[in-house]
Amino acid sequence: MKKTKILRIIARLNVGGPAIHTVLLTDQLQNEEFESKLYAGPVPSNEGDMSYLASERGVDVNYIHELQRELSLKNDLKALFQILKVMLKYKPDVVHTHTAKAGFIGRGAALLYNIISNSKTKTVHTFHGHVFHGYFSPLKTKLFLFIERSLAKSTDRIVTITNKQQEEILGFGIGKKEQHSMIPLGLDLKKFYINKNKDFLHETYSIPKNKKLIGIVARFTQIKNLEMFIRVASLIHEKDTNTHFFMVGDGEDRTHLESYCKVNNASNFITFTGFLKNLPDIYASLDLVLLTSNNEGSPVSIIEAMTSGTSVVSTAVGGVPDLFTEFGQNYLVRTNDDEAMASASLDILHSEDNNHRFVTEHQDKTYKKYSFDRLVQDLTETYKELTYESINIIA
Repeated sequence: MKKTKILRIIARLNVGGPAIHTVLLTDQLQNEEFESKLYAGPVPSNEGDMSYLASERGVDVNYIHELQRELSLKNDLKALFQILKVMLKYKPDVVHTHTAKAGFIGRGAALLYNIISNSKTKTVHTFHGHVFHGYFSPLKTKLFLFIERSLAKSTDRIVTITNKQQEEILGFGIGKKEQHSMIPLGLDLKKFYINKNKDFLHETYSIPKNKKLIGIVARFTQIKNLEMFIRVASLIHEKDTNTHFFMVGDGEDRTHLESYCKVNNASNFITFTGFLKNLPDIYASLDLVLLTSNNEGSPVSIIEAMTSGTSVVSTAVGGVPDLFTEFGQNYLVRTNDDEAMASASLDILHSEDNNHRFVTEHQDKTYKKYSFDRLVQDLTETYKELTYESINIIA
């Protein structure tokens, strides 16, 4: 039986959900029905590189140097024609792009490929988040919206990862309702679900075990609004000195954030760890995880924290509310509402009943909903549906 060929393209395998998502899919969709190839751009030196996940799973990553985060007409055109060259040789049945830059270039190349080769290759694009708020100037945002609306006309399936995100993307006029599918993230969560190493951070950083630990796991970039985390940490510590805070991650804003921490006299109770790979130990060690972002899709840090049995307080942005139960909605706050986040955090930290209820309502539900087995099944059905349509059109 002829295998369905999947060409998967992502801008870069930096720390975050899209990298985990694409590596797992490439690994799992190598079977009697599917053959998969993964292409990516390089990870900048100031970002955490998650390509080690591909190595651990034996997934080959094909790198296109010109596929870079920064806008560059020269590099973007080179990347487009390199991907077109790959398509002409590989002859994929489905081109599936992830993240904005890969979506622009990959679908553009697929459009040219179908014209040149007179093919009916199907295109799928996943919005893991979007760049239409908090990233660029109003003029650039309008340009990206125009590009996305134009590309949507030739995209066979637009995938969003939460219901709220799907509403947002449709609200921007990107694609029609019938083109859209909501397929939640799928992650390898078992190691988080079973991990009970609650002493890792205390022991590694010599923090007294009677102190409550609060953390954030993120790329140190503007959209994550990490200054808010430092301000909230200061408010919490002012009311409860039996607390210590961890900022797990790295990125272009690290130097600024360390300075901001000193200006706010928070350096003695906030620890910067850099990038750490043993995230199950980290989440198991924390009493509370915060998320302060201005914009999100379906943040992996919340999913991993909830699966680990750790409570979460977050800004109510993007697809975040979809991760919380009705009770959990009490722990969502407006962006930059420092007082509200500090108050919600103290409520969880000081109430065993509320903490227990949060964990009970979210842990098992999150583990089951966001497992990669479910994701693979969802996309297997999507690909089969698309390629079946293509066969019928040809017939």
